[in-house]
Amino acid sequence: MGELKPCPCGKIPSELHIIGEDRQKWQYVSGGCCSTWEIEFRSFYNPTGSEELMELAIEAWNNAPRGEGDDDNERA
Repeated sequence: MGELKPCPCGKIPSELHIIGEDRQKWQYVSGGCCSTWEIEFRSFYNPTGSEELMELAIEAWNNAPRGEGDDDNERA
């Protein structure tokens, strides 16, 4: 698994959990740290457990805005 950004709880999750039915268009990803923050992401119908799906989940997790003061996600 690639490098992950911290969760809003402040911890860097050691694992990500993908939530959704197999081969859905959209799924959710949450961190294994607090399990209270979920990100919806486009899964492109990749099967559950596939490397492609996990890569999309990691990308969605890392690109999600984390609130004010997050320099990587400044709003214009």
